[in-house]
Amino acid sequence: MCLISYKRRGSFMVGAVILAAGMSRRMEEGKLLLPFNGHTIIEEVIDNVKKSKVDFIEIVYGHEGEKIKRIANKKEIVSIYNPDYKKGQSTSVKLGMKNMPNRIEGVLFILGDQPFINSFVINRIIDAFYSYKASIVVPLYEGKRGNPVLFHRKWRESIYSLKGDEGARKILLQNPDKIRYVEFDDSSYNLDIDTKEDYTYALSIANKYFLDNKIRI
Repeated sequence: MCLISYKRRGSFMVGAVILAAGMSRRMEEGKLLLPFNGHTIIEEVIDNVKKSKVDFIEIVYGHEGEKIKRIANKKEIVSIYNPDYKKGQSTSVKLGMKNMPNRIEGVLFILGDQPFINSFVINRIIDAFYSYKASIVVPLYEGKRGNPVLFHRKWRESIYSLKGDEGARKILLQNPDKIRYVEFDDSSYNLDIDTKEDYTYALSIANKYFLDNKIRI
């Protein structure tokens, strides 16, 4: 585990869990290590989080473990190995929550294959968490629910009850009245790279995306 300092020393802070333990079943190679914007997909994701208002960052890894760990060390973020990563995403979500420092009140779960989730998106979610005292904050991209999702720490027992690949969706469906939505008018923020076609598409729009969002990144 690589230790870093908190960005702030306030009493109310937000931590991020980057979920990077998946097996890339629909691609022949580890997707998080594919080239993107001058480095790899996972490095792009980490850099986006580091540029945001997140106070503490940890990455949960499994598949491609040693390579991901080396990147985490280079980026000076906490790295946590998930020995149960083959049992589904919920194992990484639970492990990430369990290892959050006690002083972290809000936990943001970020997928490691979403390189277009930049600091602009993350900061708007965090701002909603602070401004509205919301216990769950979910982004809407052109009206459709997406990632990343921010939970107040009080949801940890519900998160610990998750199983398999259900992720946090179960909690959202069971508690619609607890959710604060943040709307975005561009669905490409929420693009996740699961297939070769997704990767090809991501590369095709990347130049325009980074040009259009230059100030926001």
